[in-house]
Amino acid sequence: MGHSQEEIDALLANVSQLAADAAADVVGDSGSSPKPSGAAAVASAPSSSDKPVPKRAQMPSSVRTVAPVSQHRSEDPHRILLLEVPVIVTLAERTMPLSKILALTPGSIIEFDKPSDELLDLMINNRCVGRGQAVKVGENFGLRVTVVGSVKSRVEAMSAA
Repeated sequence: MGHSQEEIDALLANVSQLAADAAADVVGDSGSSPKPSGAAAVASAPSSSDKPVPKRAQMPSSVRTVAPVSQHRSEDPHRILLLEVPVIVTLAERTMPLSKILALTPGSIIEFDKPSDELLDLMINNRCVGRGQAVKVGENFGLRVTVVGSVKSRVEAMSAA
């Protein structure tokens, strides 16, 4: 099931806003005014008699329109959770002269200035969202997450361009 880049961008924007709203609710963000809900939302909504409704411009049938993010189906936040994104664990980094890179052969060892017991960076979209310890899981490499950013920071990392 392929998604177009526009669909993915719209879903990420929607989820980013939901994450920001949820984070504001959790930390009690007093900087923004609360949004009314339930009966209060209906009571505060402008009535249709307040303003005349503008006529819709006629568009040729050949023009395809895309609904704004707010008009996407209500299950869109759940659809975004099904997307797979690359997760990278960074062992270490260093710069090397091109001559040494070209001289690499099987068995060459590249030394890094990072202790072997130091935490590894957990990266999403080239942004560090957490840290952890290298572990062995069966015959595979794994990461035991010891530090992870907030849900908001992780969503922002995924939606950053």
